Amino acid sequence: MANFGAPAHSAAMGNAAGMMVLAAAGVGLATAIGAAARARYEQRYDDALTAATSHADNMEGLARLAMTMLAELEGENSRLRAACSQRQQLINALKGRRS
Repeated sequence: MANFGAPAHSAAMGNAAGMMVLAAAGVGLATAIGAAARARYEQRYDDALTAATSHADNMEGLARLAMTMLAELEGENSRLRAACSQRQQLINALKGRRS
């Protein structure tokens, strides 16, 4: 369809390049916003992973300390059982002499 020099057609054709630039800028802006959101997500993920790793390291240290303390308590328990057994044997021996 011929435009026959219509002013609207001339204006639209004159603005076409500007509209394409605006459209490209809109796409670029949307891409930049998406990239920024992705970067924030990745930063939060990295921070959470670092915190979880640090917590796991702390728990490992605590578990090692607990195992050391448990071994010490088991040794003390063995010594106390041996002492109680010796005392009971002495009590039994003293009872046997009185009879």
